[in-house]
Amino acid sequence: MINDHEIIPQAIAKPRSFVGLMTLYESNFIKLHNLLPDLRDIDKGRVLESLNAENLYLTILEKTKYTITFSLTYSFKHNNKINYEPNLTIRAYYDGDLAEVISIGDIHGRNQFREIVNQNNEIISKLWKKNIVFNKWLDYLLDNNYS
Repeated sequence: MINDHEIIPQAIAKPRSFVGLMTLYESNFIKLHNLLPDLRDIDKGRVLESLNAENLYLTILEKTKYTITFSLTYSFKHNNKINYEPNLTIRAYYDGDLAEVISIGDIHGRNQFREIVNQNNEIISKLWKKNIVFNKWLDYLLDNNYS
């Protein structure tokens, strides 16, 4: 398994910077690949199970030659209503070995790379927050041996 310390570039990647965000996307992809080594081959939804935690639900939303977009969530029943939390929508880029969160629950993102290139700190900060949540959740899922 590849660890985070093995992907950090020689230069220091500052948190909430463009380079830091791309490093986080790389880390997300590596962890996602460890969790789902067959990600490219998944064509339909899947339930990932752990002996230590709730089932995790993966739903494919879109698949292209170079990307896959899917949701990852738990399903909780409360007062006869099913709630999906944290309900992340993730896009993985096969050609760049990157994975980014494009929405969490009802908070939707959009393709914002044009602004990122211009170093729009507000956008980078929002993307950083969403992706740091995903990165830490992937650590949890891997620690609990989801498969």
